[in-house]
Amino acid sequence: MSEIEFRVPLGLGEILQDAVYREGSHEYVAFGLVSHASLGGRDTLLLCQVLSLPESAYRNDLKHGATWGGMAMVPVIEQAMSEKLGIVLFHAHPCHGLPSFSDDDRMSADRLLPMFQQRVPTRPHGSVVLSKTHASGVILMPGETRPKTAIAVRWYGAAISKWPASDEAINTSDEPIFNRQALLVSRPGQVILRQARVAVVGLGGGGSHIVQQLAHIGVGEIIVIDPDRVENTNRHRLVGLTSIDIWLKRRKADVMHRLVRRIGTGSKCRRIPVRVPEPLAVEALKEADVIVGCLDHLHARLDLQDVAWRFLIPYVDIGVSIRPITNASEGDPRVAIGGNVITLIPGGFCLWCCGFLSQEKLSLELNGPNRGYFQGRAGEAQVVSLNGIVASQAVNEVLQLLTGFGGTGIRRRDVAADSNGSNQRGFKKLNGITGTLQEWGASRRSGCASCTTALGRGMLTWAAAI
Repeated sequence: MSEIEFRVPLGLGEILQDAVYREGSHEYVAFGLVSHASLGGRDTLLLCQVLSLPESAYRNDLKHGATWGGMAMVPVIEQAMSEKLGIVLFHAHPCHGLPSFSDDDRMSADRLLPMFQQRVPTRPHGSVVLSKTHASGVILMPGETRPKTAIAVRWYGAAISKWPASDEAINTSDEPIFNRQALLVSRPGQVILRQARVAVVGLGGGGSHIVQQLAHIGVGEIIVIDPDRVENTNRHRLVGLTSIDIWLKRRKADVMHRLVRRIGTGSKCRRIPVRVPEPLAVEALKEADVIVGCLDHLHARLDLQDVAWRFLIPYVDIGVSIRPITNASEGDPRVAIGGNVITLIPGGFCLWCCGFLSQEKLSLELNGPNRGYFQGRAGEAQVVSLNGIVASQAVNEVLQLLTGFGGTGIRRRDVAADSNGSNQRGFKKLNGITGTLQEWGASRRSGCASCTTALGRGMLTWAAAI
């Protein structure tokens, strides 16, 4: 494909826009440090950092919008070389519609891009102008001489905001079965759902609920990932399962494929009957707009977190824990029922930041259950209705990420869980006794190793297999 896409994490979007839309006596520029990957057959640039020039670096030049001294770029180039990242020059024409890439812009790109390529030849480099709704420019991919000029931008914030590469209008959905739903997500939102890919990893009590609901709301493609075959113990909680499936020992992925087909809203189901991080599963995850994890073990979540962060893909994690209380007093609950729905937006808090993952927890897990990705936890109860609570909220989170019915702002305040903005919403805790989900919130931790070394880096690294 000739189009190229930028993915801009939460937080970096507002830094970039504040830098280039700034008002003053001249235009302002910002430098983005980027990695890259091929995602869904499209070259994708993953923004890792935004660097601005100090006011003292700019020169007065009435003939050009922005002029700066070459020495001012030395720290940018040195950091790019140190981290092996590409350099993209950004500036803005604060209009609506497709911005023009001027002769000045082209001359600047012709001068700077070969210099950037010489310093970091293994990464893409480019020059991009932003309007309020579109982007245009030139991007040179490694080893290529012809630049890409069709540019789309995916901003992460309260929802995924996409800027098209052209002025083509978004077609509205004419499917009458979604008329009531379109009152919430809007007609263009329904089109977005029809074009979306959502990956569901783990097809047990929670995952099967999610697949069913994604098909009902009209998600275009549902990627189901699970290598397991059904067992008799799945019958009481796996949505869509029949006794014949158990007799034939069908794969869970095949049961979900049939479920989606029978719902009949036009959703497609792609079956990936292998474990993450096997290559087939990872390649499928890289194509997803959103990943939903319904897994029992922390090491499995660690792998999904790594894929999501490296390729800037939102990840919704769910789980339910039901444990009996021994020697409960008469009249008191006989069980403790907890759970979570964690919505992870690239650039916001991760599973490490919020304390869900830690080296201590991972080490303890290795001394207990093995690293099976879809095995049930011994000693815990499973109830279809309780799984359904967190599964339904996970689908709500997917709806919000894709259609932005609750807001689409890209600033950290737009995802704040409290009035002072210290916590980001997205970490919800289940009280299974009352059947309620409470927003706890979490914040990105300064110095988090995952956010520092993995976010937007593209390349994959894995913990040692156990």
